[in-house]
Amino acid sequence: MYFYKKPELEVRGAVLIYIKEIKAMKALHHEGADFMAFLFETPESSSHEGQPYLPGRKEKLFGGYMEKTICKNVATVQFWDSYAKWYKLWMEHNDYHHRIIETLTSMVEPGWRVLDIGAGNGVLSLPLCAIGCEVTAIEPSVGMRNLLYEDAFGRGIDWINVDERRWEDVPNFALNDYDLIMACNSLHLTEMGFRQALERIFHAKPKNVFVVTELGAPEIKVKWQYGDYTMLFTKCYETESSLAYHSTDEIVEYWSFIKGRRLHSFEIEGIISRTVFEGDHMWLKDTARVGMYWWERNT
Repeated sequence: MYFYKKPELEVRGAVLIYIKEIKAMKALHHEGADFMAFLFETPESSSHEGQPYLPGRKEKLFGGYMEKTICKNVATVQFWDSYAKWYKLWMEHNDYHHRIIETLTSMVEPGWRVLDIGAGNGVLSLPLCAIGCEVTAIEPSVGMRNLLYEDAFGRGIDWINVDERRWEDVPNFALNDYDLIMACNSLHLTEMGFRQALERIFHAKPKNVFVVTELGAPEIKVKWQYGDYTMLFTKCYETESSLAYHSTDEIVEYWSFIKGRRLHSFEIEGIISRTVFEGDHMWLKDTARVGMYWWERNT
């Protein structure tokens, strides 16, 4: 779906749960109340004091209204340090970023100065380095930075600049003269929240702004125009976002990490019963609706 230069357009984005556990859990429908409680565990029902939880709005799921929970820990650097190996596994088994990279490389010109907020493993930064851009990747998680360095070494790229600070901790004077500032599924993870994190990008006055977020909930609003910037295009599409595992033990390890505790036998059985065996992997199938937004500074 494409929208071009409609001043009245207000595109509604979504809070992305960058990890895929909640989206995957929605696919794990089980008739038993115990298993449903496992999927949407609240602090009151959790047996683990540190169980990640963020209250959300009521959503109709599986024919009944339940509290939508979002992993609170996902917004912490420490979470991504531990989650990096699972992110790598997810990245190795889908083409989630393929169209995003296509869009970037078709719009960006060699020699551009680019800032990537929440660069992760460099999935967007490194292709831009490869076409001759001067890229600074902001990534505060040491676990994710290790993936970035590993991928950069594999590509023979040693000229990427890596900033270990959080987006909210980078001083304003360090944000001048960028041709492009971009963020893919990261602004909602900042301490300041999506809206202020996005506005801070425009305050830095780069020539171009590129933001990617998954579509769904109406909590995040992406406006057509910000100050001297006008949205050049919006692209919305559906893409693969499945989770793949090599063994039952790996599934149990993953979900135990997500839940912050050991799983009960009925929980394990419920998850396994929803997996699909394809190509020597056990899959929890899923898709995501993604929105890409590009703004250009008015000259």
